[in-house]
Amino acid sequence: MKTPSIPVVFKGKETFETIALLDSGADISAMPSSVAEILGLDLKGKRTPAYGIGGKVDSVEVSVNVLVEKGHEKYNFNMPVKVILGNYDFPILLGRAGFFSKFVVSFDQSQEKVTLKKITREIF
Repeated sequence: MKTPSIPVVFKGKETFETIALLDSGADISAMPSSVAEILGLDLKGKRTPAYGIGGKVDSVEVSVNVLVEKGHEKYNFNMPVKVILGNYDFPILLGRAGFFSKFVVSFDQSQEKVTLKKITREIF
């Protein structure tokens, strides 16, 4: 199966439309600082470490508005994102807190398809 991904629109002071990767192993979503700068997000918050395949890096946690839309379904919500500081180039990763917690996410490997079904209450 290809890496599961979905089209997403991120909104800050500016708008950024992209394909984001679903990462069920990520506690929280992550994006490179280059995307956060395009969106005009405030990166002056408290720096905290983030851990992943590349090891330990500096990050700032922000809230970003997200739009997921396909056909007649449209979901618009805010979610936490760790902005990875420094010169790192990677695709936006959608993690469990704030994204997976809002949907029932189904992976159909035989059809190479991902299905999102909005849940009525957030799961912690």
